[in-house]
Amino acid sequence: MKTVDLQFGEFQFYPEVIIGKIKEGIHFDMSKNQELVQVAIEHYGLDFPLFYISLRENDYSIDPLVHTNNSKFKNLCGIAIVEKRLQGSSTASLESKFFKPGKLLAFQDVEEAIVWSNKEVSQRVIDINTGLSLN
Repeated sequence: MKTVDLQFGEFQFYPEVIIGKIKEGIHFDMSKNQELVQVAIEHYGLDFPLFYISLRENDYSIDPLVHTNNSKFKNLCGIAIVEKRLQGSSTASLESKFFKPGKLLAFQDVEEAIVWSNKEVSQRVIDINTGLSLN
């Protein structure tokens, strides 16, 4: 595991999974997303299937176009939002409209998010090995 501290958050890079915490009060926009994407590419490469888990412990905002942009990466298997507060699921529901259908879900427990992420990455690896091309 490798931890990367950026000005806007802390990110832990595991095999196939990034777990991130955005700092309080940040507006996560396209430029911050690009910085994180660049770090991820340097760590994993371009063609490595991976998953992002967002630990929503702090209050911050996100530009939904970030999800639209990230949906273009075929090897980004999905995004899990872990939010213990009840209103978090409604935010995730809105955000999911900007990402791949069924690939951005909210969880209240990080372990459940990890189980889902492992399933999604495993399926992507199977798809790659069988020659299926998924968006």
